[in-house]
Amino acid sequence: MPRGRKSAASLSVVPVVPGQGRPDPPAGLDSLEKRIWQDVVSALPPNWLDLAGQLILRRLVAQAAISERREARLRQLRAEGKDDGDAAAELAAMHGVSSKTVAYLLGQLRATPRSRIVSRAAGPQFEQASKWRPWEIKARA
Repeated sequence: MPRGRKSAASLSVVPVVPGQGRPDPPAGLDSLEKRIWQDVVSALPPNWLDLAGQLILRRLVAQAAISERREARLRQLRAEGKDDGDAAAELAAMHGVSSKTVAYLLGQLRATPRSRIVSRAAGPQFEQASKWRPWEIKARA
């Protein structure tokens, strides 16, 4: 470990996450998709989403809007007493698929509390892992 005084560069704070703040929804989204975008972005820490994350978020927003529309249709069918037919069963199955996709994409963005937690089993291994990345090890050797 180096001794002595630390340089100003080593003491400077560098953002860990390479985002650009809280991005606004893209222009091509409808009002439901814009609301979902804002809800997800406001639930994430500032600077969480980089450009790649925004691509995933855009797909997430589309799937969440589809899921909400299917859910509204299912509620309408139930209110009308028509929720026991084949059409309702097919709609429920499609809703389940889109809901799973939404949950998966939220996990990929690490937007849910559970996706940010390190498991107890992985905790000690996570702490013992090398801080150097493979390409950094080669450069130091």
